[in-house]
Amino acid sequence: MQRNQFLDYPEIASLTPPPEKLVILLHGLGSDGNDLINLVPYIQKAMPACHFISPHGIEAYDMASFGRQWFSLQDRSASVVLKLAEKNAPLINELIKHKQKELNITNKNTILIGFSQGAMIAMYLTLTQMESYGATIAFSGRLLPPVNLINRLTPLCLIHGKEDDVVHYEETNNAAKYFTENEIKHEKLIIDNLTHSIDDKGLKFALQFLKNYKMI
Repeated sequence: MQRNQFLDYPEIASLTPPPEKLVILLHGLGSDGNDLINLVPYIQKAMPACHFISPHGIEAYDMASFGRQWFSLQDRSASVVLKLAEKNAPLINELIKHKQKELNITNKNTILIGFSQGAMIAMYLTLTQMESYGATIAFSGRLLPPVNLINRLTPLCLIHGKEDDVVHYEETNNAAKYFTENEIKHEKLIIDNLTHSIDDKGLKFALQFLKNYKMI
């Protein structure tokens, strides 16, 4: 890994060092790690033992001259998107493993929080891990069902605005259906009058979810 490309991202240390858990914040398409790191002040008091990192997408955004992406969405057909997620997942895993090793934290004490495309890759990573994560939270995402479903043990929290005009909220209902069919623990919240964003109601639901599963 080249440090200047992958490992130079915003992070916020735990309030009670050394950290007991690692939180990975995965941003949306065309944004970067400086976006979701802004959530930390709103949730850190409820998660004092967590170290937060907000990596930049592993590729330059290919539909503008700024921003990052986890994989291209120029072609949004399901088969192409799934192949690109599958191709790039090992690089994202490598990034996560690097920080886990630094902090002496394993997957079971790692939480993924993704928004939009970040939620897509968060769910994909979760379902393809040999060792389950502690929990995964997907805001405004769409499920990319892996060819080989490996991990059914990580609980997932799905949150979506009903007025989302970027990723339709039915994508979260579809994900919940998949998780039910595959006996994967999950909780879901569809928020009225919310567009493609994260609000206080969603954050409170996510924090309660983490408490329910004893992750905070």
